[in-house]
Amino acid sequence: MGPLTSRTVSIDGQPTQVRLEPSYWEALDDICRREDLAIDELFTDLRVRLDQQTKRASRSASTVSIANAARVFIVGYYRQAATETGHDRAGHGRGDPLNSTPFADAAPGKKGSGAH
Repeated sequence: MGPLTSRTVSIDGQPTQVRLEPSYWEALDDICRREDLAIDELFTDLRVRLDQQTKRASRSASTVSIANAARVFIVGYYRQAATETGHDRAGHGRGDPLNSTPFADAAPGKKGSGAH
């Protein structure tokens, strides 16, 4: 968690400022490393696909920002990679969905959680 961080990425050769939370930038860096892509390539492909979806849906291209599209992409990427074994290793499915997430240390009753 943290404040939004801006990076300039090149989308189809055009410098574009994108603001995301640090955890999303980390996820994008991991995905690009895993897929052997430059971040600019990923954002260009994302923009092309976003524009195609927008045209099919008969909406204006400005309805979804590239930052929001990146967030949706990241969640979709990791959802497709999630397996039952991976969830079990992370301790999921035991009634504490925030376990193994950035919010795990802020559980009610734990120091620093803001709980009263």
